[in-house]
Amino acid sequence: MKKTIIPILAVKLMCCSLFFTACKKPVTNQEEASSRKPPGEKSTLSSPVTNSRNLNVIYFIPNDNPALANYKTRISDLLFNFQDFVAGEMDRNGYGTKTFGLSINDTTGNVNIITIMGQYGQANYGYSTSGSTVLTEVNAYKATHASEFSSQHSLIIMPLRTDGGSTPFYGVGRNCFAVDYNGLDVANLATTTSNLMAGMLHELGHGLGLPHNKQRVSQAGTLGTSLMGAGNTTYGRSATFMTEADCAVLNTCEVFQPTTSATFYGAVTTTLKTYGNPNPYDGNIYVRGKFTSSSPVTNVLYFLDPNVNNEGTGVNKDYNANAFRSSVTPTDSFNVALPVGDLQVKGNTPYELKIKLVCQNGTVVTYTYNFSFVSDVPQFPNSIQFYQHCSYGGWTATLPIGTYTQSQMGTLGLVNNDLSSFKIPYGLKVTIYKDDNFGGASAVYTGGNSCLSGGFNDVVSSVKVAYN
Repeated sequence: MKKTIIPILAVKLMCCSLFFTACKKPVTNQEEASSRKPPGEKSTLSSPVTNSRNLNVIYFIPNDNPALANYKTRISDLLFNFQDFVAGEMDRNGYGTKTFGLSINDTTGNVNIITIMGQYGQANYGYSTSGSTVLTEVNAYKATHASEFSSQHSLIIMPLRTDGGSTPFYGVGRNCFAVDYNGLDVANLATTTSNLMAGMLHELGHGLGLPHNKQRVSQAGTLGTSLMGAGNTTYGRSATFMTEADCAVLNTCEVFQPTTSATFYGAVTTTLKTYGNPNPYDGNIYVRGKFTSSSPVTNVLYFLDPNVNNEGTGVNKDYNANAFRSSVTPTDSFNVALPVGDLQVKGNTPYELKIKLVCQNGTVVTYTYNFSFVSDVPQFPNSIQFYQHCSYGGWTATLPIGTYTQSQMGTLGLVNNDLSSFKIPYGLKVTIYKDDNFGGASAVYTGGNSCLSGGFNDVVSSVKVAYN
């Protein structure tokens, strides 16, 4: 019996003694009261936007690395710039000038930044492990200052370390981390050699629910670089944009709703049936299917992630994924042709196809399928790969379409009561059974599963592979 290890960032809430530094000082020349226009040559918004639920902006200060001068004004101006850019991209993609909300101080015109003094010195908040440490302290502060937080999304900014160490700079769930430094000023955005400002917007995208995805071939010449691809190195200095997939996700994000009383990100129960394409290859990948969902689906997304040079797929290996979007037709189906010529990578390359259902409550449900390009032509196999361990490790068995008892499974290398994960090509499904001869409890999967749950891990004795 093998051990199943699932990497999870666990955030443990503990009692902390923190205090809050509020902006109570008189207005100065540096922080003058105003309804200022978002900085930048081109503006979509006439003034900053406040929604019913807003992004929590937190400035977290280690006890030996003080806040940098004028951080409230500098960060506010940069966030107004970001807010305006996002509004323009949402408008370009058909959602109007929706953007993430910011709570604004009526006196200074700055963002209401939540300032939290850390318990420890900067060395205790290193890049690799301190995200959970900071979140523990933020959650402890929130427990006693709940009125300062209005949503589930937080941007946590820390001053650049002075000891040469690195600071958290990534997204974790609905939180993201960024860095303040002396050159952080929207006036420097076009000329800076640092990626910390552009990177802040990229990481904010993660905190708002966006995965990586790269510009498609047809977009590169006209729109530039995708923000959630390499846009963390280009924003403010060269053409950068948000893909239609990005904007579809943000459209249902909690902090993008001007007014709302809804509950966001609750569990959604879905089913998905996909259909293969029987026609000869004509330069497109045809993706069609029918779904059910306990929350209305607003958009369907298609992420195609190449596994180049065995780099892997998934989180932080998906910068080269290309994304497409389609509407729901009429209420429970989709049918789209994805042009192969628009993909950056073809050749002879394994791929993942992720079909994502964007739900009205902000939840995104993902179904994952495997296929490959062979000599620039997509190939969808008619067999399923089974694996001994979670995350596709250990022995491997390939089962074509058919039904397999315990002995038949064993003949093909699928060991009885030793199955933990599988990869399903588009258009197929697998039914697994706890007992031999298709008896006992069963479950049907139409997308890959990296670690079986529901009592089926290492408890499968017969299977059926079929077209979906």
